[in-house]
Amino acid sequence: MRKRLFMFVTPDGFTYSSPHVLSPDVDNFQVLGFGEGKDKKEAFRDFLRNNRWVLDTNFNEVISVEVKRRIHEGQFFYLKDYRIP
Repeated sequence: MRKRLFMFVTPDGFTYSSPHVLSPDVDNFQVLGFGEGKDKKEAFRDFLRNNRWVLDTNFNEVISVEVKRRIHEGQFFYLKDYRIP
């Protein structure tokens, strides 16, 4: 069976949009890494094998998202090209 690629993200943690902002102001997910396997559980084990550091963090919830295309196959969007009046 062909291996599938999964990205692992967490809603835990905080993100700042600028170093000038005093408190977290972006509500998002943080990408922890990627893993490959025949299913999401096998891919998660692969991710943990290659990213043992994550076990030493305070992250609690990890969500798997199957990646259908590699990043280099994706399309880039530039925010400056999409200003909405």
